[in-house]
Amino acid sequence: MTILRFLLILLLILNALAFAAIGGWLGGEPATGEAARIATQLHPERIRLANETGATGLAPAPAEAPLPAATALAGTPSVVETAPMATAATDTSDDAPAEAPVGVATAAAVAGTDTGPLPESVPDPAPPPEPTAVESPPAEPAVVPAPSPAPPALCHAWGELSASEADRLAQRLRRIGITATRSRSETPEAWWVRIPPQRNRSEAERRVVELNLLGVSDTFIVQESGPNQNAVSLGLFKTENRARILLGQLRAKGVDNAGIEPRMSTSYRIQASVPANELRIVESAAPGLRARRQACTR
Repeated sequence: MTILRFLLILLLILNALAFAAIGGWLGGEPATGEAARIATQLHPERIRLANETGATGLAPAPAEAPLPAATALAGTPSVVETAPMATAATDTSDDAPAEAPVGVATAAAVAGTDTGPLPESVPDPAPPPEPTAVESPPAEPAVVPAPSPAPPALCHAWGELSASEADRLAQRLRRIGITATRSRSETPEAWWVRIPPQRNRSEAERRVVELNLLGVSDTFIVQESGPNQNAVSLGLFKTENRARILLGQLRAKGVDNAGIEPRMSTSYRIQASVPANELRIVESAAPGLRARRQACTR
């Protein structure tokens, strides 16, 4: 029983010494393998780059030609991608330090990569060529359509106008820039059978009494002031023939101082050359002008 207890205690002591040796607590060389990798993760100062001579036993990689700044940044991923290969190389060597974590090795590989000196200055890009002005062909002059010819002005005349109608028509023609010719004419509108004016009204009344004694009762004394005042009117007729018949009858009765006097009417005539498109405007000056329009007489 005592021997069995001694062996158990001895086995425990040997296990403790073996564990201390594996953990490096006894001051010897660190063990290799997974235990060494776990141990070296706590000591970053032992990390060595894969491309350093003597650390892995491999020859250093040949230096690459310097690249521009833009190309150097673009080439960085290639270094990062080779970092795992370098780490794998360290695993194959017995005397190389243990592999560092992938993140730490990658950072060190990027920091150790020689990208060469950067160019001092990047030359400015050449300015773009100035656009040359292309001369456009001369524009053809715009064709202005010729104005349509104005309608010809025809000669027109308006007759038998009163004084006010003639004035309005002439004013309307002047307003549109047309000069008119105005003429005046007097034509008999009636024939008056009468005894010439007397010196006063009493003499005119005495002549009326005499006419009544001769059988002439249709008489009238003109009272309006003027050249015919105190004349004795015996009849007014539209035609001269009717007036002459009455005059013959009066003379047959013994009335020898009666006579015929035409009653004159003054009318006006306007003549002008007016374009056809202006006739409606001109003839709106007075009612009835269109009906009194006549052809011009030269």
